[in-house]
Amino acid sequence: MKNLKLGISALALTVATTVFAQTTSNPWLIGVGAHGVNHAAAGGNAGDVFATAFGGGDGGELYNINNFTIVPPLSKLTVARNINRLLVVDWQTSVGNVDNKKIGMGKEFFLMTGLGLQFKFNGLWDEESWFDPYLRVGANYLRHDYTGVNFPLTDTNGQVVNGFSDNDPSSMRRADHFALATGIGSNFWITKNFGLGVQGDYVSTPVDNSALANFWQASASLLFRFGNTDRDKDGILDKDDLCPDTPGLAEFQGCPDTDGDGVPDKDDQCPDVAGPVENNGCPWPDTDGDGVVDKDDACPEVAGPAENNGCPWPDTDGDGILDKDDACPTVPGLAQYNGCPKPQEAWADDATKALDNILFNFDKATIRPESKEKLDNAAQIIKDSQGRFMIIGHTDKKGSDSYNLKLSQRRAAAVVDALEARGVSNTSLKSIGVGEQDATVPETASNAERLKDRKVVVKPADEATWESMKKRDY
Repeated sequence: MKNLKLGISALALTVATTVFAQTTSNPWLIGVGAHGVNHAAAGGNAGDVFATAFGGGDGGELYNINNFTIVPPLSKLTVARNINRLLVVDWQTSVGNVDNKKIGMGKEFFLMTGLGLQFKFNGLWDEESWFDPYLRVGANYLRHDYTGVNFPLTDTNGQVVNGFSDNDPSSMRRADHFALATGIGSNFWITKNFGLGVQGDYVSTPVDNSALANFWQASASLLFRFGNTDRDKDGILDKDDLCPDTPGLAEFQGCPDTDGDGVPDKDDQCPDVAGPVENNGCPWPDTDGDGVVDKDDACPEVAGPAENNGCPWPDTDGDGILDKDDACPTVPGLAQYNGCPKPQEAWADDATKALDNILFNFDKATIRPESKEKLDNAAQIIKDSQGRFMIIGHTDKKGSDSYNLKLSQRRAAAVVDALEARGVSNTSLKSIGVGEQDATVPETASNAERLKDRKVVVKPADEATWESMKKRDY
């Protein structure tokens, strides 16, 4: 009983010291439970191991498993640590009062403790699986006292135990043994950190000259997993954290995204500048600085608007008005005319304004010298236009219609002569008089008031008008 109390105290001390070990950076496992030992099955023939282990009569009926010595809970402790996905190192300790029914030995203090190596099958596919089977081999110190065994030895059936010599009982009378355990087991994880474990081992004592101390051991344990750390305190366990020393985000498996562009820093070639995933986290370049990135810019080295794919708008006629806004893209023009040349109507209006208030001698078609500058300006306008125009003479209502008509014709012709004298082509102008037909001021009005009806107007001549005027005598 004293030895059993010492063994239980050793178990409790091991549990206490192991709990403090949970601060290491690797996952740990603690298992506490019960075990059972069966010497009778280990000494049987290969074919009747299970019958001997679990009990069976001559008629094949099953009965209780009294070949096992069952040691109550807290008789086995397992402490384990993962090396990698496939391998686990453990320390297993079993304690209790165990008999050896095979040779009729009464209960003796039993302590087995040692290191083992597990091969985990689920590391081949999913180490987080709830079903966690493994193979195990372990090297142990075994304390089980056989020094009081009497010789010759017979088993419970009165048969001499194989492997013993009456002449060499000392080969077997030992209390301390080296034991080799080989077995199979499985953990069943109910939660991420809690589960149940079962294990079966065949324990042999290869240094001894007999199989007396060999036995089968079965155990069941409650399992607790600890030690999953989070070094960078980002809420992602180190085993799941691709950047365990740098705080990061769950969506990037624990890695940071400094510039917030959705590319974790470990994959981001520009971690401090936001950029798209397809460019490895770097912004697309814009060589010409036009706001259209090079990958979308048809003219990456020349600035241009996005509407034209980053290329400048063309100006085919070179008039300073872009083709997209130019109503006459192949002919130089002016902005006020949507990129088209100045229309003949506009030239005619300008010439009319230049001839505004042109002065004639009273009741004559002679142009007064004061109108020289007006004629100079009008001539230049008509030459610049390169068009054809009608010079139309008008009079006020004073006088007879026939007289006013002839006067207007003579005055229009005088203007044409003056313009041609200033370099206007004689094929560009025709004169016509309309007399008082367009006058609006009454005949009774003052001379100053009737002045607005005495004028010369310039009108463009289209092809049809020009041809008809050529057939008439003005």
